[in-house]
Amino acid sequence: MNARELIEKNLECWNAKDQAGWSATFAEDATLAAPGGVHGSGPEMVATFYRLWQEAFPDNRCRIVRIVDGGSSGVLEAVFEGTHTDTLHAPSGDLPATGRRVSVPFINVCEISGDRYTDFVLYFDQVELLTQLGLVAAPVG
Repeated sequence: MNARELIEKNLECWNAKDQAGWSATFAEDATLAAPGGVHGSGPEMVATFYRLWQEAFPDNRCRIVRIVDGGSSGVLEAVFEGTHTDTLHAPSGDLPATGRRVSVPFINVCEISGDRYTDFVLYFDQVELLTQLGLVAAPVG
């Protein structure tokens, strides 16, 4: 399986709310990192990351902008869209539900082996997310 196929399969499972399918796209010792102090490896880390976002934004969907396929590595540019209806349990602290809808661009850089992620790094603008949630004032100018 190449990077494009794995990324597409992973997002298909995410958008279908298929936690088992989404988690199955990760190797047992896969590392996962994201803004806000999210970093770890293994099945529990993968499950925690999934729950963190799916519970806080249960209607969320990820929309692909582009995929760069490097064979055993890949880059996904996409947009996370959803309504913040439950607490977001981030390592830096809980964010109670705001009821606000967000549309946040993100980048995922990944390494794969066989048909599984071995390294999954997510990048997004935390200030943009917090601004859309109404927790940070929008920049002036």
